[in-house]
Amino acid sequence: MKAIGIICEYNPFHNGHKYQIEQVKKLYPDAIIVAIMSGQFVQRGEPAFINKFMRTKMALDYVDLVVELPQFYAISYADDFARGGIMIAKKLGLEGLSFGSESGDLNKIDFEIKSPTREAIRTGAAYPKLMSADLKSNDILAHAYMKATREIYPTLTLIPISRINNNYTDEVLTGTISSATAIRKNYFNDNDIKETMPHSELIVNAVRWEDYFTLLKYRMLSMNVLELQKIYTMYEGLENRFKKVISEVETFDELIEKMVSKRYTRSRIQRLLVYLLLNIKEKDVPRLKEITAIRILGMNDTGRKLIKSIEDVVIVTNVNSASRDYFGLEIKATEIYNLISGSSMTDFNTPVVYNR
Repeated sequence: MKAIGIICEYNPFHNGHKYQIEQVKKLYPDAIIVAIMSGQFVQRGEPAFINKFMRTKMALDYVDLVVELPQFYAISYADDFARGGIMIAKKLGLEGLSFGSESGDLNKIDFEIKSPTREAIRTGAAYPKLMSADLKSNDILAHAYMKATREIYPTLTLIPISRINNNYTDEVLTGTISSATAIRKNYFNDNDIKETMPHSELIVNAVRWEDYFTLLKYRMLSMNVLELQKIYTMYEGLENRFKKVISEVETFDELIEKMVSKRYTRSRIQRLLVYLLLNIKEKDVPRLKEITAIRILGMNDTGRKLIKSIEDVVIVTNVNSASRDYFGLEIKATEIYNLISGSSMTDFNTPVVYNR
């Protein structure tokens, strides 16, 4: 197999990610490994722990090429997140896609995902709640990859790798293989995380949602209800609820506590808050779903050879005045991310990371 993709966040890159790549290389020793990585904001509706450029540096000791998953897809629900990654894989001509899975069994994932769907139809229960009862988060994403592959790129070979030792939402460090959630939490609690990841020294300007709360509150208070209604997924009167609640809360956690309900999960609300922060409107979505160019964040010599072999796709290594129109949302996301993180690394002044 010539090239295998991994749709990822590396938030941050840790020993579990290293293990996955090692398992893929055992199966396909000569394959080029391509990371299709989220940028400054990630799928659960959060600012990335550290910026995309430092996460690229972390990954390049283990993968050959890092390309950016377009920001809109990176902050979408599972099905669209998967579609974005599979579209990139198709444009790059990748032959395989590897992903972490709780079960490591595609047939089991496909069967189990259908049971909640039938149950939801029968009882009218909330689909996300029923899904999470039967499937772990990684298997929900795995099924999304399966659906997107059938729809967009049916010749792509899927390569599930079983997770070891932890669930990705575990908050307690479990030795050398710990979840990204636990690593982030323990970092902010000033606990030692060095043994959990290869490059902890690259953690700089780390952030969390709480750091963006003042900016988010200002944004919400400065908009009227009609303006809020235009934000993507601001449905069913949520704009009125936000306008009421935002004046009552002093922290991000208080805001989430008041907004989350049986109907609206934490991830759903957090994604909406990212759309608000980035000013993504409903009318923008068709344009944002178009992938007209691929941004290279980092590569080694092997990855560079793959890029040179690709035809009929706009490949951008360094964003400049000629290519900036391809990446309007990504540029905005970095600018807003940097307002709080304090990083000086922008899409214009940060060259592609090259690891020889």
